Amino acid sequence: MKRREFLDVVPQPVRIVACAIVCIAVLVGLIAGAVHSQVTGQCALSPVLQSLAGIGMGLLTGSLIAIWILCLGYVYADARRRAMPAVLWTLLALLVPNLLGFLFYFALRRPLVSPCAQCGQPGETGRFCSACGFDKASSPSSQTPLQAPGAPS
Repeated sequence: MKRREFLDVVPQPVRIVACAIVCIAVLVGLIAGAVHSQVTGQCALSPVLQSLAGIGMGLLTGSLIAIWILCLGYVYADARRRAMPAVLWTLLALLVPNLLGFLFYFALRRPLVSPCAQCGQPGETGRFCSACGFDKASSPSSQTPLQAPGAPS
């Protein structure tokens, strides 16, 4: 999966939160680096290098947290696309340690649902629509279009 396809599935608010977390973490790292160099007074690194080290640590920490949040957003949105309980799978991916929740999700997820050509309701892959009973396997050329009552034939 390409990065663009991944980010298109993740909801926009989740992307905004992930970006904000990276920015906040960099800012906290900058402040922590500056404060640490002021408090200790005698530091092996110059204050500029100390601030750069703080920025680097903040960027690393913020990026890891943002990636984690983006992956959880992907699980939530992808579960909704596949007509699965999205909140349950997101909590499972969040709470099961060692990334096993993500592995469970990707191993057990359903195929994508496609909308019915007749009624537009999303449904499982199969021959008949579960909402209206439309035969998906029949060719469009063999079907007669529905006419309004009272319309001339």
